[in-house]
Formats: sequence, structure tokens, C-alpha cells
Amino acid sequence: MDSPAYQLHVLRFGLIALLLSTGLSAVHAAEPAQRYGCSQPIRLALYKDQIFYRDGQGIDPSMVAELQQRSGCEFEVGVLPRSEIWMRLQAGTLDMATSGIATPQRRGFAFFVPYMYVRNKLILPASLSTEVQSLEAFVRRDDARLGVVRGYRHGPYLESGVRILRSAGRVVEFADDAARFAALRRGEVSALIGHDLSFSSLLPEDEQLNYRIIDVVPGPSIPHGLILTRTHFSPAQAAEWLRLVEAMRLQGRLADIMRANASPALADELLNSGYRYDLAKQGRQP
Repeated sequence: MDSPAYQLHVLRFGLIALLLSTGLSAVHAAEPAQRYGCSQPIRLALYKDQIFYRDGQGIDPSMVAELQQRSGCEFEVGVLPRSEIWMRLQAGTLDMATSGIATPQRRGFAFFVPYMYVRNKLILPASLSTEVQSLEAFVRRDDARLGVVRGYRHGPYLESGVRILRSAGRVVEFADDAARFAALRRGEVSALIGHDLSFSSLLPEDEQLNYRIIDVVPGPSIPHGLILTRTHFSPAQAAEWLRLVEAMRLQGRLADIMRANASPALADELLNSGYRYDLAKQGRQP
């Protein structure tokens, strides 16, 4: 029979083990909150776009589901117009958004974690394409108007052309992609800056031969990524989200998501930064 002293020792050891296990459980439970900044559900917004989110499906909802599973964080997900998302991010009433383009002004209130590269192109009627093979040629046409989505940015090269056209009153803004493609079909605008996926989704198949997609950008593709507000996330937490996304890239999970939402050729384009794009177009090797 065990002595009272031995029984007391066992009891004390059991209590210590219980306290240690409870403490470790609390540490594990707190780990996602500390690493990723999610002690509360993360307020995240998607926006309707044929590349990123449509009818509840797309690259961005697939990304959010994967991020939730890998991080252990919870998300409160809503759908808002793009312009409103940017206003809420800057005001601190949203914590995170998807597929954003960094600009110097935006970097002042958010961190950016890229997960794909989008090569926007000029989409215009076939009848105009023989005369317009560059952004400069489009800008030179005094009668040509460009349709854009309010709140979209297109990268430094294309934005320079947009600014020139806007100053001349030749930019028409729309709430979303569907509205501006409808305007293109009605002849209310002469061209759009967009992507092949939007073109194939929003133009009826029997009309697509009436339009052309022209790659007018001489430089690389534009990174699109998670947007994390500085009011909610620390630099260390933003680095953890970057580490998580890069693990997805190395493990092939990003490629799986792109290929589930685009043709093999377009999925490869979305995964490619495009820094060798000019050489490839010219048939040369780096």
C-alpha cells in the first residue's frame, strides 16, 4: 500500500500535469491569434469580378477557404463594390481584402501579400484593332473613350494612359465589369482594360470574334494580393501571412486554385510574374 507521502506526491504531480496541459492548450489556442492577428474573426470583403469572384465561386473565395484552414483563423466574409472596400480598409472598418494592387498611397495604410500576377490588356472592337496596336495609339484617337471600374488600378504603365484620358474627359466609370462590358457592346465606350477571363465570361460567344484582346503593356504582369490593414495587423503578423501564402506556392496549392478557375494557359499566366515576358514575346531566351 502506498504511503500517504507518496500519494500526496502523486496528487501534486497530477495537478501540475493538469495545469501544464491546460496551459499548453491555451498557448496552442492563442497561437493563431498571436501569429496572424485573429483573436477576433477577420473582417474580409470580396468584390464581383470574372477573374476573382463570381456566383460564389472563383480564385478569391478558394483562397479565403485555404487561408482559413491553414491559419486556424475565422473570417467574416462579405461582398462589396471595389471602391467601397478601399474606403473601408482605409477607415479601419475592414481588416483584409483580396486581389489588391499596391500603390504608394495604399502602402501607407496596408500591407500587401501577392499570390497571383494579372496581365491586363486592351479589349476593343475588331474594326478598331487595325489602327490601335498600342496604348499610345488609343490615346491619340480623340474620339475614343475608355471604360473602367470605379476603384480599380491597372499598374503604373496603364495608369499613365488612364490619367491622360481622364484629364481629357474620355474615361467612363462603371460599378463593375459586367456594366462596362455591356457598355462596350452598346458602343458607349471604345475599349476596356481587362483580362482574357473577363472577355470570355462577359461577351457572348457568338460576339467574341467581333472584338480583339491586345497586349499593350511592355513590362511585367501586376502582382495582386491580400490587403492587410496596418490598423489591425502588425508587420510581424503580415510576415506570417506572407510565409503562409509562399508555402501554398511552394506546395503547388496556388497552382491548383488557379487551374480550377482558368484554362491551363491562363492559369500559368496568373502564376507568372512576367519578368521574362518581353524576351518570350520576341522569341529570345534570357
